[in-house]
Amino acid sequence: MLRLTTIITLLLFVTSCATTSPQLNSGTPINIYGVSSLSPQNGSWSVITSTGYQVALGIKLKDSSSGVINMSLYQLPEFPSDQEFLSHVVKHRASSPDIGRFELKENREELVRLNGATCVKHRSISQDNNAKIDSNKSAVMQIEYLGYNCIHPFKKSVGVHTEYSLRHFKNNEHPELTKNAEEFFNNIKFKEL
Repeated sequence: MLRLTTIITLLLFVTSCATTSPQLNSGTPINIYGVSSLSPQNGSWSVITSTGYQVALGIKLKDSSSGVINMSLYQLPEFPSDQEFLSHVVKHRASSPDIGRFELKENREELVRLNGATCVKHRSISQDNNAKIDSNKSAVMQIEYLGYNCIHPFKKSVGVHTEYSLRHFKNNEHPELTKNAEEFFNNIKFKEL
């Protein structure tokens, strides 16, 4: 299902005040060890967390919608084939704990290349049955996730997870989501570790 770190990051951002987080200008470089990208061109994104191993950005939108971008490193075994890597990612994405709050509605995963790296691209839609919105009220919202799990091209034992998510009410469509996410992913550069 969903990566637990992404859920926690989203929850932390949604419950925090965006004005206390540093705002990024469009196109600001963001870096973790061996990976860099540029902050999105759309909207005023804030830094949620930034370490050598993870960076998370967030944005609050109209109608209680919010977005999160997460880029992080994790340890990987080395795989004899790309198909085994795909199976590994599919298995681990499905192993998130079922806490009763999130209901998976749609999930697609495929093996692709991203800027020189072997990756598993995913697109998922989940229903958040207990989303906290203004004044800490609960609501049912939809979360769309677009992302990649990649084998770092310079060190096969390092995985790179990057994900762009948007939480919104089901009837509030965001047709720009895919375009904005792909612009961010296309700016990712892998560097020697």
